[in-house]
Amino acid sequence: MLHSTSAQSLSATPASSQSGAGTSLSPVLGPSYAGVGIEPTNLFDYLGTTIANNLTYNLLSTLGGYTGVPPHLRIGGNSGDNIIYNSGSQYNGYQVYNNPSASGPGTIKTDAYIVGSGYYQVMNLLPKGTPITYGLNMAYEGTDYLTQIENQANVAVTTLKNATLVGFEIGNEPDLYVQNGYRPSGWTATNFGTEWAGRVSAIYSNVLQKMNLPTNFFEPPATATTATKSGQQYRISNLVNTDVATQNGIYVAGWNQHDYYYYVNVSDYTLTLSLLLDTSTLVTQLTEWKGQAAQAVVTGKPYYLREFGSVGPTGLQGITNVFANTLWTLNALLYCATIQMNSVQIHMTSNSYASPWQPIPFNGEQPHVRTTYYAFAALAQVIGKSCTTRVAPVTLNNVPSAYTNNVNVYAVYQFGNLRSLVMINTKASYSGSTGGTMNFQFNLPSQSGQTLHLSTLTAAGVDSTSNTTWNGISYEQSGDGTATVTDSSDHTVQISSSGSISIPVRDSQAVVAAFNGKVGDEQNVDTSACQTLATKPEGGENTGQTQSGDASSAPVFGASSPAPTFKATGGFMSSAKMDSTVPTFAILIPTILCILLQVLRLD
Repeated sequence: MLHSTSAQSLSATPASSQSGAGTSLSPVLGPSYAGVGIEPTNLFDYLGTTIANNLTYNLLSTLGGYTGVPPHLRIGGNSGDNIIYNSGSQYNGYQVYNNPSASGPGTIKTDAYIVGSGYYQVMNLLPKGTPITYGLNMAYEGTDYLTQIENQANVAVTTLKNATLVGFEIGNEPDLYVQNGYRPSGWTATNFGTEWAGRVSAIYSNVLQKMNLPTNFFEPPATATTATKSGQQYRISNLVNTDVATQNGIYVAGWNQHDYYYYVNVSDYTLTLSLLLDTSTLVTQLTEWKGQAAQAVVTGKPYYLREFGSVGPTGLQGITNVFANTLWTLNALLYCATIQMNSVQIHMTSNSYASPWQPIPFNGEQPHVRTTYYAFAALAQVIGKSCTTRVAPVTLNNVPSAYTNNVNVYAVYQFGNLRSLVMINTKASYSGSTGGTMNFQFNLPSQSGQTLHLSTLTAAGVDSTSNTTWNGISYEQSGDGTATVTDSSDHTVQISSSGSISIPVRDSQAVVAAFNGKVGDEQNVDTSACQTLATKPEGGENTGQTQSGDASSAPVFGASSPAPTFKATGGFMSSAKMDSTVPTFAILIPTILCILLQVLRLD
């Protein structure tokens, strides 16, 4: 499976410990680092009604089993700014209701939809302990706007028992509010800061404080983009000079921003599989967001990319529903960690071909697992349950020209030492073709003589829509998203006495080489490290406490702790000016996005 007659090679020398991994070493990756987001009007499609959506439940449970905590779930999106809450019995059903008396501004009115208690009850159908960031409606400005947002916050806080509410977004993409018709011309980030601070202080005083929850429960600014050529007023370095920084940031859990690699009818080029698999294009696209993550570090607050994906708003058949997107997703999630992002969510709508699974019948297809889900499974097993995992890119030498921008290696460290190597070969190989192989030649003198255990992420080709496997596991064969072992063999290679090893990776394939057993098998847990992750907003989990015990012990979230303030609000590095000659690679143009907003909203 790993062999081909057409093989080329490259070389690399990974650091044997994280102390030598360089400045791109990631933060410690929380167990729910790689998560998903659900468009608010699609909540019932994904979670179910009186009983859980079995496919969603099983897929999230599996990931939670690999890391100890289910993936972080963001419930938010465009439609979050169109939903109001009504406790009346006529709205208690399991649906999103059209508001017969909607009167708010906007192409889709800020009070277009009504939800009742059933909307929040279904969140408890998620796997136990699922951490949730929930988006509240800031666009709504009726005379009762404070009462409305407090009521919505209160029902979320008091209803969620099985899942764990860990934070609020206040509004979705306020940088588009003027274009959406939600705010008048001239409304600025300063105005946003004032409105945001008024709402969060009211929610804290009237809801959170009564529940013994901390002040740092909010994730501003939830913007679509800071990469505009008409000023970057929503950059973190500017927001710290607005009321978002009230009382030196005591309300800020972390900085929340959004981005897509490509956006249909907005990006100024045609996306192909070849471009998607060119890993340099991801680096280009995330240049601005890398700078924002660095600004978050200056403030001492974590950075969350809460809405992300390869193609917005609803994917592209033949690109996002094929194995190429699986390789893209695995590489993207790892790369985001190395540019100091603490949590990343891939956005899902029930009509999107970019979603990792299809939760309901759609366009002639029954509910099913998409190949992209395997990237989440692979990363979850790589992260594991140690609560010490950090990753770093590995410098590659002598890369053949035919593989430029198609090969990446990430070193994974646990307990400070090299635990595994993730090798990703994105050179396109299509179903039915032979393809080539890249031999990854490593120099590992500190691990000479040791055994490496290989786990493979593979499909017939980059164009495959099904029959993907990871680590000898299929999540499709069962029909309900549970894991089916297709190959229980332990594939191993041995490092030579001099520390050299060559590992072949077929084109359009990823391989993880791990020390001390296959990834997914290690059961060591650093209880102290888990406690640290659970008691600060590292990857979105605001507070909590850790149970003692073995690998089955995981952070338990929800206890209160002192709210941290900003570490600093100055000393930011200057961001490079945007070069108008460089393709913008999916930078979201607000005036065009205004037209597209309706696409993401489902009645």
